[in-house]
Amino acid sequence: MRKTIKATMIAICALVITLFTASCSKDNNIPDAEKTAEQALNNMVGTYNGTLRTDNNTPNSVLTIVTWTANKNSTIIVNDFPYNLLANGVSKNTSSPLYTTLLNAKKAPLKFYITTLLLQDDYVLFNLSPNFKFDVTVGGETYELTGVVAYRNNLFYNSYTMSRSEMAIQFTINSLVRIDKAHATATKQDDFDTPVSFSLTGRKI
Repeated sequence: MRKTIKATMIAICALVITLFTASCSKDNNIPDAEKTAEQALNNMVGTYNGTLRTDNNTPNSVLTIVTWTANKNSTIIVNDFPYNLLANGVSKNTSSPLYTTLLNAKKAPLKFYITTLLLQDDYVLFNLSPNFKFDVTVGGETYELTGVVAYRNNLFYNSYTMSRSEMAIQFTINSLVRIDKAHATATKQDDFDTPVSFSLTGRKI
């Protein structure tokens, strides 16, 4: 009986050692840079509450309370983004059909993708994708507008402060393109001639 118990214990110990070794081997196969990026992203994951501010000196410049999420799929989604603020980018104002279209645009999610992460002490610096898209409806017709986004200094200007669970993003929408999916055409909206800049800041809740 004792021999059987002893043999069983030896087998269990051997199995634990094997699993532990396999786990360590698996971890060692992951590059340090990839581990660091994953750790940085995990710190950022969550729901945020804060403010969205337009930086244009126009009558429509506003400060808006917004919420957004960052998830493990490297995606940041701003809930109920006020696309009507893009009307600030049309200098012709009411003389342009695009101005009216944008002014009547409904709130909808704005989605960014995190492309690069850099962990520095208490900060996670990151870059975001340069494009976004949303739908607008004019005269019963719905079509898609895509935008080109620029970021201040281009590299790693967006940040997450770990000690305060605070995220800060600054971006500028430089141009809009109308996508006609039915006819597979893309038309740049020349009336959108003034870049519109935004600052998004808030803390994890």
